[in-house]
Amino acid sequence: MIVVAGSRRSVVGLTFLGAVVFALLFRGPSVFGIAALFVLFVPLEKAFALRRQRVFRPGLFTDLTHLLVNSFLVTGATLVLAVAMSAHLLWVRRFRLVEQLPAAFAVVLAVALIAVGDYWGHRLAHQVPFLWRFHAVHHSIEHMDWVASGRLHPLDSAFTRAFTIVPLLLLGYGTGVFAGAAVAVTLIALFQHANVRLRFPGIRWVLPTPEWHHWHHSSEPEAIDKNFGLPVVDKIFGTAHLPADRRAQRFGTSEPVPPDGYLRHLVHPFRASTGRAAAPTEVRAADVVGE
Repeated sequence: MIVVAGSRRSVVGLTFLGAVVFALLFRGPSVFGIAALFVLFVPLEKAFALRRQRVFRPGLFTDLTHLLVNSFLVTGATLVLAVAMSAHLLWVRRFRLVEQLPAAFAVVLAVALIAVGDYWGHRLAHQVPFLWRFHAVHHSIEHMDWVASGRLHPLDSAFTRAFTIVPLLLLGYGTGVFAGAAVAVTLIALFQHANVRLRFPGIRWVLPTPEWHHWHHSSEPEAIDKNFGLPVVDKIFGTAHLPADRRAQRFGTSEPVPPDGYLRHLVHPFRASTGRAAAPTEVRAADVVGE
């Protein structure tokens, strides 16, 4: 067993080094961007930690590999899915309906379409067994922090993104909207996974804060299949869950997702069951920092 564990750690390490080289060659600026995020989030999570955990916690290098490689793969997969989903409706695009709308309304409409599309893409990933196989990789997170936001199977991420891109594509929105949406979604994802105890009372029902999104990852029965997107959208569709007197304590899933290894995460959906019940991963009370 010791030999096998050592071998797996070696594979994880080599995969991470390969991801760094790949990212430097094809996504140079992103490597420095992730380094800058490390400098920003690590002190923030240390100063306002919700749970005591090491910076170099289990699975860190696997999640960093996801961050370094996935966006390259997701972009290609998203384009393929978006075209496939909308190919038979592309005739609509020639009317460029968005150009007939007032600019302010077009912006509001884009935000609404992105929010609702993201919600339903995410919700379907939970409710359709085949899609859950891919999404379970993300829900295998047991150590919530900003790096954990990167643990996503590329096909799962591409599916959800396609739900936000296709409506914008059909209405004729320009590339600037897609770029802006990608940046906003990325920043929100990093923020909402962060290991911070701050509650952000002014925006907790507006933006998906860590308090809000940690409940989405909770394996506690009351939180299963809750908090898929923006709080206001979840409120509308009846899936909002944000207790005022406590925080999420358990994370994970019974789905036997390999706890470590980027390559193992890639192949997992093609040989996994589709169980959804909660895993027995619990945060000890002593590990929760006082608020």
